[in-house]
Amino acid sequence: MRRFLAFFGVLAFVATACGAGPATTGGEQASASVSEQPVAGGRIVVGATGDPKTMQPVISADTQSSLIWNQVYPTLTRANSKTGITEGSLAEKFELSSDGLTLTFTLRDNLVWSNGDPFTGDDWKYTVEAVGRSKKTVRKSTYQDVVGWQDYVDGKADTVSGITIKNGGKVIEIKFNKVFCPAVAALGAGGAGGILPSKPFKTQWDNKTTDVTKNIDDVPYNMNPPASMGPWIFKSFQPGVQVTFAKNDKYFRGAPLVDELIVKVYADATAVKNALMTGEVTYAAVNPSDNDEVSKNDALKLYRFKTSAYDYIGWNAKAAKAPWLANVQVRQALAYGIDAPAIVNKVLFGFGSQIYAHTPPVSWAYDDSGLTKYARDVNKAKQLLEQAGAKMGSDGVYRWTDGSPMKMRIETNQGNNVRETILQFAQQQYKDIGIEIDPLLESFNALLDRTQPGPDYEGFIIGWSLGADPDPYSIWHSSQTGKDQFNDVFYTNAKVDQALLDNRNGPDCSQAGRKKALHAVDQQLNNDVPYTFLFTRDSLTYADKKLQNFDPATYSTTWNVEKWWFKK
Repeated sequence: MRRFLAFFGVLAFVATACGAGPATTGGEQASASVSEQPVAGGRIVVGATGDPKTMQPVISADTQSSLIWNQVYPTLTRANSKTGITEGSLAEKFELSSDGLTLTFTLRDNLVWSNGDPFTGDDWKYTVEAVGRSKKTVRKSTYQDVVGWQDYVDGKADTVSGITIKNGGKVIEIKFNKVFCPAVAALGAGGAGGILPSKPFKTQWDNKTTDVTKNIDDVPYNMNPPASMGPWIFKSFQPGVQVTFAKNDKYFRGAPLVDELIVKVYADATAVKNALMTGEVTYAAVNPSDNDEVSKNDALKLYRFKTSAYDYIGWNAKAAKAPWLANVQVRQALAYGIDAPAIVNKVLFGFGSQIYAHTPPVSWAYDDSGLTKYARDVNKAKQLLEQAGAKMGSDGVYRWTDGSPMKMRIETNQGNNVRETILQFAQQQYKDIGIEIDPLLESFNALLDRTQPGPDYEGFIIGWSLGADPDPYSIWHSSQTGKDQFNDVFYTNAKVDQALLDNRNGPDCSQAGRKKALHAVDQQLNNDVPYTFLFTRDSLTYADKKLQNFDPATYSTTWNVEKWWFKK
């Protein structure tokens, strides 16, 4: 995905999610073997189907990149892997004032980067200000309610005045102009992204400046992490081959028992599956079509769990070659024109469920009441197309109001077997309603580049892997349609804009209040169908049975990676 909140993609490995839910300072306990003593050593190999576009979080917007930087740049808070509730990470506690205008993080004692530099609140502040000056980031909206934010972005100040670092760097205090309901989760985790080591990065970009022409977007450390606060230390990158990490002996949760992590690049999901079957890959999420085969491998153990991810077909409302996509009746016809339940049954083999709007079923904000449950209806689809002004041609293809045949491209990432099959479904089934599809398969990174917000694409099949806190502002608000932003279908609706603000800024920040606002978003999206929402799927993750303490769940696969070990 050019997709951060989610990080998604063709990875056969579930990356850690980056959102969080209601605040707590509780922790998560590893499931440890009580009868055996852990043995140190060994190597973890995970499979990917492409290279990272970057290795730092400020400009990251896809899962393959986040898979890499998450190993070295953790966050102040994180989502509990099973519940999604916010818990401390680098911060041992956090507090939001009763008026909602001041957020305070208190860091753990004795935090140290892998290079020996102390970790302080200045590292977090540096990262935030790097977002402020970046031209490529998708994260600016996270901080727009922080006091002094816009002045820093515009170069009117050399610091964000609403952020104060206290107590020798141990306390971070953030002041807001208005209530920001997801403040703890957004600034402590997903919205903030991982935290950069400010000392080495300052040699390549100094945040204490008013020169807005300079930023962190293209500095060398973006592809060469100079220090780690995570469980792993970056060692090397061989494009098209692998990224190699060594264990971080200074990791604040304890040095990993395993010596090395390899993220290895394969041609496609099938190649990753084959490597898993032969023991070359330690663990991987497999396609439902491969589940029967993989389940018969006695060396592997299945971990099945619900995910916060969903797949969809996006429709570019500003597509130059498909102007009909700006018409809501056409988009509704496209929703009726494809058999999503059949995709769930025949492509996912039942390991998933159809969705009708943005919020996934695992979220506390999920509510599908009042939503149109789109199912394939060829006659209804044709009726809607004709109501929109289309006229059937003698060749069985509708003509739009300007006389042009309704032919358009749908593209997706090659090597993702599920999405390739969805594309085949779409090509066949849209032909039945009088729309001709030109299919295009391309690499994941090429798909991200091609679907930069603009007029040169029509439809695309991709997905979101969402965080635990439901704040879809950066995906659906009309202000988020610029270059490198997430609203790449150019969706604009005033009611949705307001409901997104209600979810963010209240005044009712209760879970019930936010759920009401998010349901209003989902109801409008369900009617306007800027996406043909398809399905959310279960993760079918298999791991080498010798891997102990492996405990993946909805919001993280690697939450306790430092405790993993291989049984001899």
